[in-house]
Amino acid sequence: MEKFNQATFLFINQYAGQNNLLDLLLISAAEAMPYLFIGVLIYLYFNANFEKKGASINAGLSVLLGMLISYVISIFYQHPRPFVENLGTQLIEHAPDSSFPSDHTTFIFSIAVMLLFNKTTRALGMVLFILSLVSGLSRVFSGIHFPLDIAGAILVAIFSSTIVFSFRKKNSQLLSLLLEKSPYGKLDKDTNS
Repeated sequence: MEKFNQATFLFINQYAGQNNLLDLLLISAAEAMPYLFIGVLIYLYFNANFEKKGASINAGLSVLLGMLISYVISIFYQHPRPFVENLGTQLIEHAPDSSFPSDHTTFIFSIAVMLLFNKTTRALGMVLFILSLVSGLSRVFSGIHFPLDIAGAILVAIFSSTIVFSFRKKNSQLLSLLLEKSPYGKLDKDTNS
């Protein structure tokens, strides 16, 4: 598995440093995507209807759970980053901490997957899911993650989103206070499949 991980990393990373425009675009995708996603959640919460506000709150909860899971994994499983093993070309400065799973990728995929789960935000969730894939691959391209770091982050994000989504009805009192509207259970019928 490690040989596959390294070979796939080198296949993607081999193009790093070859084209300034490509480097700039993919470094930007690797670094700036979480800020874009935070902006989307803020927009959904403050400028959209109550169903979308509920989806943004659940996405935030999914991020919190996903980041906690990611942190626990990194405590028990240490995996060096590519540049620590002198592999490939590194375009982004990064601490030599454990690379698995990718925190950035866990963060953005947790948002994208949760928005995919909600009917009223599904189209937006699909766009964010594609952007998440681009960002994850950009982190491999930039030399700071292996492909399995990204795959692990996606699995963590799916798991955390599934947990939060399954408990959405039990959070109805908290969400109804945050939404300043009727209990979330009513919204659940309209927004979730």
